[in-house]
Amino acid sequence: MSREVEVFVTGIHVREGEPTEKVEKNATGSFEILEDGSRIVEYDEHHDEAASMKVHNRVKIEPDGLKMAVIREGATSSKLYFGHELEYDTEYNTPYGSMQMKVRTTDFDYSNKNDEEIKVVAEYDLEIGGDVVSRSMIVIEIKKAVAK
Repeated sequence: MSREVEVFVTGIHVREGEPTEKVEKNATGSFEILEDGSRIVEYDEHHDEAASMKVHNRVKIEPDGLKMAVIREGATSSKLYFGHELEYDTEYNTPYGSMQMKVRTTDFDYSNKNDEEIKVVAEYDLEIGGDVVSRSMIVIEIKKAVAK
């Protein structure tokens, strides 16, 4: 059974020769615990007023808290996987084209307070063509929705 939650996502990207980029998104979403103990959070984000710029996000945290998948579909699409020393190749699709890249998790932390407050922090490098193009961090906080 799913319940309403507040989702707070912060992304930080450090690229050589450029100022640090910090992106923060807040959304209301749904939270569910699957039979195998995985935690699923789903929420939508809107990049502008146009409905075509909507992105649906699905975050799956493994039962042991050692891995997380972030699947994005819509105006941009990607499948990102994070976990201790996890490294893999993926494709990032945007309205302007797609890119092949390697994602290497350098640090991963998961905390869960009785499924009322969950926080996942993943630090990772993005590589394109064998070169690190960004040292990044994603912080996802999931909190029980406050009754209105």
